[in-house]
Amino acid sequence: MRGALFVGSVGLALHLVLPQIPGLARSLRLVAGTSHLLVGAAFLAELLSELCYAELLRRSVGAIFTAGSSPSSRRLGRWFMLRLTVTGYGAAHVLPGGGATAAAVTYSALRRKGYDPQSVGLALAAVSVLVYGALGMLFSGSLIYMLLNGDLGQVSTAASIFVLALTLSVTMVAYAAYRRPTFAENVAKKGARLIGCLPGGEGLRRRAWTWSARFISGLGEEIRTTRRQLAARPTEAPKLVALALGYWAFDALCLILMFDALGVVADPLVLLVAYCVATTIAAIPLTPGGIGIFEVTMLATLALLGIGSEAAIPILGYRLFNFWLPIPLAAVFYPTLRRAGRDRISAGQRRDAPDSPP
Repeated sequence: MRGALFVGSVGLALHLVLPQIPGLARSLRLVAGTSHLLVGAAFLAELLSELCYAELLRRSVGAIFTAGSSPSSRRLGRWFMLRLTVTGYGAAHVLPGGGATAAAVTYSALRRKGYDPQSVGLALAAVSVLVYGALGMLFSGSLIYMLLNGDLGQVSTAASIFVLALTLSVTMVAYAAYRRPTFAENVAKKGARLIGCLPGGEGLRRRAWTWSARFISGLGEEIRTTRRQLAARPTEAPKLVALALGYWAFDALCLILMFDALGVVADPLVLLVAYCVATTIAAIPLTPGGIGIFEVTMLATLALLGIGSEAAIPILGYRLFNFWLPIPLAAVFYPTLRRAGRDRISAGQRRDAPDSPP
């Protein structure tokens, strides 16, 4: 309830305050001149984004299963996976935790389908690596574009270089965790010792070491799981990578179409760059679904790239599809997922039950 009230209050404030930035009269003219055809195309683009993620999850679950899984439990319909994807997406927009919340919803639904915990965990790990790995590539390319564009100020350039260096460092840590987990843990331990040298840093050192050890161990295992999955089915690898990229590409297309629908002139490449930066920063689980963080970061990035304040209106229009629509749909779909799981369990119990005596 607190999460719902928080999201509702922040969302109401955003939708009341942001239209004031370009001026109320300008905002009303943009809304009045909206192209309904392009709005429908934006909705379809967002739907295709969700379908890409649902298909990626379905193929990952189908590729990773234990020998004890029953044949019937391996068949996951696309309609079920779409409902599961939208439900997890909507839950992550209301409850704290971001992707962890969506993963928890997906985990429980697949467990009710008959999958064992190890298979579900491996599949979710593989999907996370593919999806966020694709986002990391897009984010790095966006930062490089902003640096080469030369329109940033000194402070913005320094911040972009710092974030790019941080991204490369995380990539190197991920590779080290995959190839040499012991070496990566030793580096993390030395970093935690440096923190412990600070005044009062002993408790911080222990927390930093615990967190970094858990992070490196989990990251290395997820990457190894993904590699095993791709190596086991080499013909599936290009499809899985394409689905991970398609998830972000169609979502960005929804944003671009909303700008066209509202008549706000913007270079699609600039919009894609701003989208990658804002989406990456909003992926940090500070607020549910990055509400408030995405909008502010998007506006600030577009301002640096030369797009005016009227961008606030299409950004809000995009967030109607990207953020708000999955929330009521999740409330509708979630009971159907639980009912499907109970029906499957009941059917399995009836099959396993001994024949009744005559």
